[in-house]
Amino acid sequence: MFQKLHLSPKKVNKSCIIFACTILSEDRLHVLSEFVQEFQLNFSDSDLYIGINSGSIPVLEDHLLNSGLNIKAISRVSDELYTQSDASAYQLALKLLNQSKEDYEYCWFIHTKGGVNSHSDYLRKWYIDNFLGQRYSVENFMTSLPGIGSCAMLGVEYDNNKVYSEQDELLPIFSKEITKDFPFPFIEYFYIHTLYVIKGNIVKNFFSLLPQEWFNIKLNRYYFEGVFPFIVSRTGYYPFLFNTRSMNGVDLKTVQNNWILKNNLISYDKILNVPTQNYYFHQLTPPYVSSNT
Repeated sequence: MFQKLHLSPKKVNKSCIIFACTILSEDRLHVLSEFVQEFQLNFSDSDLYIGINSGSIPVLEDHLLNSGLNIKAISRVSDELYTQSDASAYQLALKLLNQSKEDYEYCWFIHTKGGVNSHSDYLRKWYIDNFLGQRYSVENFMTSLPGIGSCAMLGVEYDNNKVYSEQDELLPIFSKEITKDFPFPFIEYFYIHTLYVIKGNIVKNFFSLLPQEWFNIKLNRYYFEGVFPFIVSRTGYYPFLFNTRSMNGVDLKTVQNNWILKNNLISYDKILNVPTQNYYFHQLTPPYVSSNT
């Protein structure tokens, strides 16, 4: 089991939630209720930008707007842009954030895990208890180590011999090309399950580079699991993982160390020494890329 961070909440940071919501039937409405309860408990001071996927049941807006949460903007994905995954709802929620012109210290990317079927029920509870429920400790941890650009719980290694279905959309993020805007190679592991927190200045920089038409194209369905988080390492920030054993049993600290040495980011060595977990975690089948609903 994940060992919770023992850091006292010294201050509450100005945070927002980029919330991707997909509830296709009444019998999964309890999934949304579980997230709303968690937000009320640990994110009551945070602003929410909510994208609701096409095909979701019509009561979601009322359910959310009556929650008492700080909902800054909420909208539904068009049928044309629906990706059959959380990607389209995240895209819309980011559009709403970009339009707001608000700045945040931390942007939490959260989606209704298990909103479509029950296969992810055990994962949803685990993430709520061990990640979202530790919001203050996670943010204070990131503040204490400024080089950390993002945090997630679980990862899997990048395979140089594999042809990935994930693809870039208008920006060369999932690319080995070094550019002025992306001066570092991506770290060779993925965050999985599409639940993570990224520092707001990194998201803001992403917006500054983004062609506006990005908000109006149909994204690759795995974009926010297999592409977007690389904005962190591609701009030289450290993408932290609380569990350093990948879903395939690979020690990702070796991957982290190689990235640090290759890019002469020696100041990040101290981050490598932060205690992390090293356990095996039961993984969904089919493979992780099919687990994002």
